[in-house]
Amino acid sequence: MPILPAVVGSLFPEVTSLPIAALLDASLTLWRGKDVLQFIDGLSTNKVTELQSGQLIRTIFTDSNAKIIDCVTLFHMGEFIVTAGHFPFLEKLLKHTSRRILGQDVSITDITQLNELFIEFDCTNDCADIGAFSSEGENTRGNISGNMSLIVSSKGNGPSNLENFEIFNQWRIDNKIPWHGYEITNSFHPFACGLEELVHQQKGCYIGQEILARMHSRGKQGKLLSQVDTLTCKPSSITTMGETQSLAIIRC
Repeated sequence: MPILPAVVGSLFPEVTSLPIAALLDASLTLWRGKDVLQFIDGLSTNKVTELQSGQLIRTIFTDSNAKIIDCVTLFHMGEFIVTAGHFPFLEKLLKHTSRRILGQDVSITDITQLNELFIEFDCTNDCADIGAFSSEGENTRGNISGNMSLIVSSKGNGPSNLENFEIFNQWRIDNKIPWHGYEITNSFHPFACGLEELVHQQKGCYIGQEILARMHSRGKQGKLLSQVDTLTCKPSSITTMGETQSLAIIRC
């Protein structure tokens, strides 16, 4: 993955005390062209047109029924955008976007096989650093929230001392954080799986916008991401199972 010039200091400070898990089912694509941000803005839920070099933002591509196609993180690398998503959703995402380019200056290249992605969790990111990323050597670390960072590395150059993914899942349950393939799936709209903050309420039209706007204005979203008791919750509603507590998307 092409990266920005190296920054002073280590990309993985105190790495032994910060849990990191490998994202084996992540995708990475490279988007080029002068119309890229406007193009993504017209197809996704968040306002991305003001994204600047060195910044990142998360957004969601939705279909005409407001169901999730993919939830992605955009890294503005200066001359292009690198987009991290969920590999099982990639084919549908590429089909959804490619047929809508229609003469715009936009090209999309799959670079998943050249890179590895990791999630650093239970960390503390300063508010001023959320939405920014830094690069050093073959690694780029982006702060996607106050307690999570996304790490993109060229193949074989990522962090070591990785945690079992189930530890990450248990941490997600404790903090009610949705994730790809669990809560974030093609079966749900963004409000149902706890991604309200990625739906910008003042931006222009995009596919699925009318349905989400109607849900927001009426205060009716059907289902809601919840922490539940594992033994008493209906098993079919559980999206991430824990020993005592689980995450579930249930009717509100």
